[in-house]
Amino acid sequence: MARPRTDLRALSCGPLPQRIALAGRADARAELLLLLAADEAAPVRLAVAANPGAPRHADQLLARDPVASIRASLARKLAEHAAEMAGLGWDSLRHLARDPAPQVRQSIADTLADQPGAPHDLVLALARDADPAVSEPLIRLSHVLTEADLLGLVEAPPGPEVRCAVARRLNLGAILAEAVVASGDRAAIEALARNPTAQIPASLHAKMERPRPTR
Repeated sequence: MARPRTDLRALSCGPLPQRIALAGRADARAELLLLLAADEAAPVRLAVAANPGAPRHADQLLARDPVASIRASLARKLAEHAAEMAGLGWDSLRHLARDPAPQVRQSIADTLADQPGAPHDLVLALARDADPAVSEPLIRLSHVLTEADLLGLVEAPPGPEVRCAVARRLNLGAILAEAVVASGDRAAIEALARNPTAQIPASLHAKMERPRPTR
């Protein structure tokens, strides 16, 4: 005799602790996780957002969730697993990279900063973000950004902290060091001087010294 089909709607309407536990189970049925992605309780939706086993339709629903922390959790999960999702994860991340809440964009940037396989267009878009909490980790750490990308950021920075982030990059090349000094941005030049891994040509050292005030 066949076992009776589980009543998914009954499960999705159970006590809150039970719904949260179900929402976090990677082996839960896709239909159940989709129902829980629309749960009225934010902790339940948050658990689905962080669940790597959630179906694509649940993720798409949560990408429009009114709670920014839920969208941020979803963004972090997608950034961690996008390479395994046959391109669908990157498409969802491109959408979330335009989210009005900085914490959502920051979740993506923090996760992609050390991923060499992240799409160049997505990394560059976030590196050009006007919020330094979003752009800084990528500018300072990402190997996806090219020298041309970084030169463009030095020449036309979207925010006041951008040149400093470039100046702090590990093993900063001589061309970029010259661009930082040529910008005249004193804070960035000082950050460059404190970067022990930067390749600073000898000809730049005199230009990097702070002018002494006249009496």
